[in-house]
Amino acid sequence: MLTTPDGEREAALRYLTQLAERASAAKTSTAVAEVLTEIAAPVHGLLPLTREVVLRAWIAASDLQGTASGEEPEPIARLGSTATSLSEAARVILHARNHAGRPAQPPTTAPAPAPVCAQSPVSRRR
Repeated sequence: MLTTPDGEREAALRYLTQLAERASAAKTSTAVAEVLTEIAAPVHGLLPLTREVVLRAWIAASDLQGTASGEEPEPIARLGSTATSLSEAARVILHARNHAGRPAQPPTTAPAPAPVCAQSPVSRRR
């Protein structure tokens, strides 16, 4: 549970709720891209910061377990792969953000078909 002694938990929850509302209310791809940036921006995005917390918890838990053989218990070892998954998720979200942030391309019209001759070349040879 997200807790802080000075009430910042409520502010953090409001921020996450506002992001969800902004995503739902987005009327343009630029608005969607802005929300995705908040989530996955490399330094201050929510996912990279969450990844950092998970990574530090993994390191601390590994140190506290003090396994002599170098093997971590399964739940602790999975924290490392979770941190990797969070990095991959941030990468995918940034890719989607870049795609959503591109200006909309006008629909391309198909070139007009070439005129069809009344007779095919085969029938003209007869």
